Amino acid sequence: MTLYRQLLIVVLLIYGGLLAVVFSIEIGNTRSYLSEQQLSDVNNTSTSLGLSLSPYLEDEDVIGAESVINAMFDSGYYQQISLKLFADDSLIDRQNSRSIDGVPEWFTSLELFQPSAQEQVLTSGWMQLGELKVVGHPGFAYLQLWNAMVDLAKLFVVGYLATVLLLMRALRYLLKPLEQIQQQAKLIEQRNFGQTIPLPHTQELRSVVGAINHMSDNIAQQFESQVQEASALRQQAFQDSVSGLGNRAYFINQSKSWLAESGVGGVALLSLDIIEAIHVRDGFSARDEFIHSVGELFTAYTQQQQQLVFARISNLEFAVLAEGFDQQQLLGLAEEINKDLLSRLATWKQYMPRPLVMGLVLRQKDENIGELLTAADTALHNARELREGFFSLADVEHTHIPRSQWKQLLENTISRQSLAYKAQVVNFIHSDKVLHHELFTTIEVDAQHYAAGQFMPAVEQFRLGAQFDQMVVEQAARALQQDNNLSLAINLTLSAISEASFLAWLVELAQQYQTVASRMAFEIPETAFLQENTQLEASLDSLRDLGFQIGIDQYGRNLNSLNYLSRVKPNYVKIDYGYTAQALAEDGDSHFLSAICRAARNLQIITVAQRVENQQQVELLSALPVDAYQGYVAPPQRFTLND
Repeated sequence: MTLYRQLLIVVLLIYGGLLAVVFSIEIGNTRSYLSEQQLSDVNNTSTSLGLSLSPYLEDEDVIGAESVINAMFDSGYYQQISLKLFADDSLIDRQNSRSIDGVPEWFTSLELFQPSAQEQVLTSGWMQLGELKVVGHPGFAYLQLWNAMVDLAKLFVVGYLATVLLLMRALRYLLKPLEQIQQQAKLIEQRNFGQTIPLPHTQELRSVVGAINHMSDNIAQQFESQVQEASALRQQAFQDSVSGLGNRAYFINQSKSWLAESGVGGVALLSLDIIEAIHVRDGFSARDEFIHSVGELFTAYTQQQQQLVFARISNLEFAVLAEGFDQQQLLGLAEEINKDLLSRLATWKQYMPRPLVMGLVLRQKDENIGELLTAADTALHNARELREGFFSLADVEHTHIPRSQWKQLLENTISRQSLAYKAQVVNFIHSDKVLHHELFTTIEVDAQHYAAGQFMPAVEQFRLGAQFDQMVVEQAARALQQDNNLSLAINLTLSAISEASFLAWLVELAQQYQTVASRMAFEIPETAFLQENTQLEASLDSLRDLGFQIGIDQYGRNLNSLNYLSRVKPNYVKIDYGYTAQALAEDGDSHFLSAICRAARNLQIITVAQRVENQQQVELLSALPVDAYQGYVAPPQRFTLND
């Protein structure tokens, strides 16, 4: 029960008790007054009636005496008037036993008033003429007492209700600072910091509110400092200061994350030999200005196409990682980069006939990043020897399915609802609890299995993400309804969450399946939050309010600030594999992993390491600020979603 209700009930009980005491005292005084008034009235009536009857009794006029008694009795104020005549022992007796209208019978049955009686002997000189008895009727006292009680009760009820209303408003005003403190505490619990509560007039509450404001500001500053520390460490270790792009270490980490899963794509090495010419002719400033311009161009590419990773790996060379690209797309990207760079070389391209060359290589199956870079470097040397053109594609065996076939395969899969699934458990490191099972999709055609890394680029390219995700989410929700012990995390595609219609559909479906909300999580790639997306964040807020879990995948992959965490407020983040691989290497450095994990932990966000291969790595992670893990230490298991 809230403090407001407790105070309201206590004050009203005390006030009601005081009213009851006053009411009882007032009614008691009225009752005493009416009793005394009745007794006085009976005495006066007996005296006056005796004086009136004496002349008739002396004359032995019984009829006259009876008339006087009847006149007095007919007023209705008396229960009994009787006269016993000593001359002939006759009796004149009048009695009234009728009840008084307007008074409930239960009230008169309380016997609050006893009838007042007065007896006297009537005489004439020394001779006794008769005995007169007058008994008052208590009904009129009951009537007056009842009316007084009703009027007083009405007055007290109206006063009580008015007091209740005034007290409610007064308590709400006085307790408003406490309500604001409660709201601030909830905001802090929800990881919203930095909002200030106005200082109240009440001295005791001023100090409390001041302490709450100070604590909220300190937590906000602490989180900001953690974010800045993580960003500074990442920039120092993984960012090229001149171009603003990632460096060689960043490129290697991102490549490991990509190569750890099956998929398609390519690598390109770009050599801008003109950089040295600009340096020789115009100096360091002009060279750095050009490199910075190239960095801005490549950053714009990554914002438009999230599958691209650009890095400056040496003084003259840039590397490009194109996840999900086939040969045609990779060649198209090379042409586009060449065109855009030449447009930026307006003042310098006269320095040399071939300002840039590129070497391209497509991923096959089991290559590591060293082999791909070696093949790309060989293609780069071949491009320099060419008389025409600016790029060379390394000779590879073309074993990939054409994109046109992927589109047809995906459309057939969606129309037939024929996806196959695997699920991988996510365990907490320091307990036996399970966070959830991550759902992985596969396509099985003619005994051939295609992992998500192979067909998801085509899903994004042909804008099939909304249809694909709708199929997966619906089937997963039905599976959760059938199994109360199951919990699932579902990855949403970038093309799906970029469509307003899909987001609206997702919230509507979540309302239908709210009974499984606590066991269903939606994972969003970190790339979706590099720029503020109010529509997406509003939809995620709606899902969170319904009880669904929100996660961020590939956490820390991009070099941008981590400030989006306090805005999005996910339940958990899955750390980009590059940081985990670096921390778990024999001569690895865990500072960067620890920094980005602490930034999340300060907001009470669960951190999950991915692609953990064995128990030894789990033990190494237990010493770091990592909460949970998943990987081949517990491989994905085939999972059936029943219709």
